[in-house]
Amino acid sequence: MFRRWAEERIYKKTMQVAVAELRRAARTANALEKLVALEIAERKLRDAAWLRPERVSDEYNAGLQEIERSRLRTLREQAQPAVERLLETAEQGGPAKAIVLEAAAHLLTFLYHYLPEAPEVGALSARFRELGGKQQPYQPIRPLSEVYHRPEPGPK
Repeated sequence: MFRRWAEERIYKKTMQVAVAELRRAARTANALEKLVALEIAERKLRDAAWLRPERVSDEYNAGLQEIERSRLRTLREQAQPAVERLLETAEQGGPAKAIVLEAAAHLLTFLYHYLPEAPEVGALSARFRELGGKQQPYQPIRPLSEVYHRPEPGPK
């Protein structure tokens, strides 16, 4: 009984975090912040589906697909131009070059992970490396199933 209550509470909190992140993604104009929020929201929705698979519906799956479309749209319409602007700023030099390259690295991480075959991403990455940038590896958010292990049902 306690396990059921605890999992229900985890489910509710997970859904609250997912909704909060979706709202944050809708409010922000910052490409990196939007991508991070969408990433968290998707992971939390998948965690909620793992906790309560009986609550997954067609609308739920449509929501996950909308997150994917929004992510791809953000990558193409906001992240790529932002990286181009950041690289132009870094090419001018100055004391902020390292900070600008770090911001570009974060965006390029998402671009590389979700659009690995896009020629524009390869070109941006080449410019980034020419300027002395160091590419960061993509680190996915760990699923709840890797952290939370359901206890074996005991005697009733």
